[in-house]
Amino acid sequence: MRRQFDRRVLLALSSLLLYPLSAQAQKTTPPFPRAGATKVQDNDHFFAWDATLGKGKPTGTYKLDLDQVSVSLTEGAKKLTRPDGTWEIEQERLGSVRYDPKGTRLREECISDTPCRAMVFQLKDYAVDPWPTREGIPGQFPRINTVKLFETDRITVWDQVWKPGEPVVRHAHYHRTATVFLQGGTIQAIPDSGVPNPPFTRKPGEVLANVKFSPESHIEEEFSGLPRAIWIEFTK
Repeated sequence: MRRQFDRRVLLALSSLLLYPLSAQAQKTTPPFPRAGATKVQDNDHFFAWDATLGKGKPTGTYKLDLDQVSVSLTEGAKKLTRPDGTWEIEQERLGSVRYDPKGTRLREECISDTPCRAMVFQLKDYAVDPWPTREGIPGQFPRINTVKLFETDRITVWDQVWKPGEPVVRHAHYHRTATVFLQGGTIQAIPDSGVPNPPFTRKPGEVLANVKFSPESHIEEEFSGLPRAIWIEFTK
């Protein structure tokens, strides 16, 4: 009788101890919407969120239903914690990029005195039809003063600076793109006609979506400032 009682007590205690851990591991929330985040783009290909975390105000543990690319807009540090309790410190620089695949479970906490701000792109599961190409006219990438940061089976991510006196050669856009500017400035495009378009100014944190096909090719050049942007190129 005593053995049976002891066994029941042990089983009950084990259940009590294991249940909170199991529940904690399974309890997740969507990454967005959340406090401090504003949706700035929503199209067939991606959502873009301007997300700021203050020190000591962590997110809950979230589960990603979509692939996600985060571009840091500030300097600082984040603590990233996984459901099993393991964690790492991520040093943030202007233009740092992190890719988290669908299914990732994570908790983010800004540990810098300065709030951590990022532009977060959620990549929708959308099958794209390829755009037509033009013989003899190169695509948008690779290009001058641009570094390939990484690529997956769906996207390639580039870091570009427009510099004075170093124009981007004539090209056409054969892939859809999402862009966030890290540094502002003014850029000018010169289309096939040779007549420059009016210069356009971009601000830090501005997001652009190029998801509609245009057959026009053009040259790009810096007009003022030193614009810098992170591009997400949808290759599939």
